[in-house]
Amino acid sequence: MPSVVSLRPATDADRALVERIYFETQRYIIEALFGWRGDEIERTSFSEFFDPSNTTIIVENGEDIGWMTVARRPEHIEVEHLYLNETSQGQGIGSALLHDLIEEAEGAGLPLRLSTAKMNPARRLYERLGFQSIGTDEFKVYMERRSEANTGD
Repeated sequence: MPSVVSLRPATDADRALVERIYFETQRYIIEALFGWRGDEIERTSFSEFFDPSNTTIIVENGEDIGWMTVARRPEHIEVEHLYLNETSQGQGIGSALLHDLIEEAEGAGLPLRLSTAKMNPARRLYERLGFQSIGTDEFKVYMERRSEANTGD
């Protein structure tokens, strides 16, 4: 049976789902980079950046499997967060979502940006999709995929 993936707006009621998927997929990175500071401290830190207003829940065949936060700014579109639960990774869902955003950015003549932990294996996917590094800091690489309309800038 083919998979049907859709997006729905996130609400405050999705906080537990979003938090669970985030820590399920990112805890090993948090531990490697900063050390785990305890569940309460990590939950407080997480709640400071979760904003349901720009967030959508990724639904596959009626099941909530991930979440994505996208900021649409006049000068670029930015994927702030894209997380799929572990069993949904490697199925082409993230690639398809990114392809949709690439098409949106191309249509608007805007670059598409994202950042990821340097050690995150998803970085290889981003590179395959045409994202290039535009900067780094101690922990992250900042990437951009320029639209055909603005490659000369």
